[in-house]
Amino acid sequence: MTENRQVIIRELPTGRLSKDVFELRVGEVPVIGEGEALGRTILMSIDAANRAWMQGATYRQAIEPGDVMHTYSIVEVVESKNDSFSPGDIVSTEATWAEYVKVDTEKAQKLPDVKPLSHLMSVYGIAGKTAYHGLVGVGVPKAGETVVVSAAAGSVGMYVGQIAKALGCRVVGIAGGPEKCAWVKEELGFDACVDYRGDSLFKGLKAACPDGIEVYFDNVGGTVLE
Repeated sequence: MTENRQVIIRELPTGRLSKDVFELRVGEVPVIGEGEALGRTILMSIDAANRAWMQGATYRQAIEPGDVMHTYSIVEVVESKNDSFSPGDIVSTEATWAEYVKVDTEKAQKLPDVKPLSHLMSVYGIAGKTAYHGLVGVGVPKAGETVVVSAAAGSVGMYVGQIAKALGCRVVGIAGGPEKCAWVKEELGFDACVDYRGDSLFKGLKAACPDGIEVYFDNVGGTVLE
């Protein structure tokens, strides 16, 4: 364990993202101090947010040339100087695109023995938690109400719709294109789906929601939200 493969941001993109933006480098394995832990990456999430971080500061500091790309990972603890973590623990943590990373011991969470482990990056990960807490904790839908979800085919929207269906709601999605809308209805079980690329989003929603909308879960903002 002397080398650490990392993906570096070689240059910030000015247009369409290309492989030339990234560079694979071999660096040193992080040295941990008291209270810290070292993890070996098992799974990491590649999200639309990665692109946003390269465009400027968002809810976090912007990525700069020379930085290792940031991410959310599931890692196995291989060394620890923190009483809360032991070698062999599987944890979720903010990390980087690297083979070995320092575990954020203040925010990292030990994970249960779930098979397959990839479920902990999806339905039990950031997307699933965002969908659940946003809908159940903020939207508070009731059985029989109509819930509308934008980006219904996306990583968060797909869970929002299925949770709403499980709560007994009528669920209407918004997605782009007839193929996505068909998938949202046939595979995810939404009651209806409106194609925002169609003739009129407003008319489509009015037809799909004749009795109005009780809860709207927005994933996109912009003109769809307006």
